Amino acid sequence: MKQKIVMEVSMNSSKHRTRAMKIAAVANGVNSVELEGTDKVVVIGDGVDSVKLARALKKKFGHVMIASVKEEKEEKKEEEKEVLYWPYNYSHHYPAPLVYEDIYSPSQPPTCSIL
Repeated sequence: MKQKIVMEVSMNSSKHRTRAMKIAAVANGVNSVELEGTDKVVVIGDGVDSVKLARALKKKFGHVMIASVKEEKEEKKEEEKEVLYWPYNYSHHYPAPLVYEDIYSPSQPPTCSIL
């Protein structure tokens, strides 16, 4: 489930904006980071912890306020599965088993003079 988190961060210069974007981009689950106006950071991602992100930004910038957290649920598309049907007249034809007969038997005398 995707989240869109908007945070208000007190940023005074372009250097602060770059630092804020770097801190937000390193957080777990972040897909994209944008700046909105001069004081808002917009983070989009899957499973982003907004409180941990706010704490990380607060260490560098002092004042951080979470403006909004929106969760967008993605609809799962059901994939059509191919169903295989066997033909009605399909059957397995196994080869006939091989039968080995013992020609020599101790009860019968050998027919060959060499044996």
